[in-house]
Amino acid sequence: MIKTLFVFIFGALSGLWLIWPEIITTKGWECAKNVVASSDEELTDIESFVESLPNKIKLGLAISPKTLLKRENLTPLEKLRIVGDTCFRR
Repeated sequence: MIKTLFVFIFGALSGLWLIWPEIITTKGWECAKNVVASSDEELTDIESFVESLPNKIKLGLAISPKTLLKRENLTPLEKLRIVGDTCFRR
């Protein structure tokens, strides 16, 4: 039982580290904290314009994580993925 739990936890942590190498650094966590804190701020005019575009056009644009987190129909897992890709990838 303990051995299985250890292997599972080790595998999960190794998988997260392979996908998001910066997850073990303080720089990555500070970035995540800043993204979450800035998501409460109001959108600028350009970000509001990008938010009004259809989804297919948005995929080709560089959009700030703040704009993506403002979307109404995001699940918590999608928000975690956006913050993780923004801050923890190299």
